Amino acid sequence: MAISISNVSVSTTAPVGTTIGVLTASDASGAPLSSEFELTKNSAGFFGVSGNNLVTERAAIPMGNYSVRVHAVATNARFSGRANFVIAVTP
Repeated sequence: MAISISNVSVSTTAPVGTTIGVLTASDASGAPLSSEFELTKNSAGFFGVSGNNLVTERAAIPMGNYSVRVHAVATNARFSGRANFVIAVTP
């Protein structure tokens, strides 16, 4: 299972709940898999998951690069996977 995200940057002025990017899981052939996403323990705080969206969990996130670890479990198959993304918080 591969996990991808549509965008990896967000503004320091983004309000709480801003969608940073859409998460997608796919199988080895590239076919999309309906999946449930969650952040691993060390990635919580500034970011969260709402459905298949990576979102901000607080306003005024300090500028910098943040490592986010995502875990996905396919809802209709026995697939799971993990991915790391670096989210750039910019002015």
